[in-house]
Amino acid sequence: MPEFANWINGNVPGVDFNQPRPQQDDMEIDPPKNVNHEFLKELEKEKCFSRRSFEKWERIMHSHGASLREVYALRYGRFDRYVDVVVYPGTTEHVVKIVELANTHDVVLIPYGGGTNVT
Repeated sequence: MPEFANWINGNVPGVDFNQPRPQQDDMEIDPPKNVNHEFLKELEKEKCFSRRSFEKWERIMHSHGASLREVYALRYGRFDRYVDVVVYPGTTEHVVKIVELANTHDVVLIPYGGGTNVT
């Protein structure tokens, strides 16, 4: 692999290892687009989460995994789509109720584990 950088320089247009691109200091994101208020009201009523968040950096953190494409977007660009809200269940029963309510209200859930996107 010692010649890989030279091969990239000669074969991939626009790549110049002598002109590194600085990482971005901040990431602009879209506001939540599909917030189902009835779903959120029932979550509150049923007390089936320990916390929920609309915070920018939590939404960013839960909108990607660890693929090369996603790490590149996190460092230099943006994602095509961001989660609208992050819900933190506290128990297995919370998870069951959240899934039931999501089904009732036609809400898409995206489970997030360790963030490696390997599952």
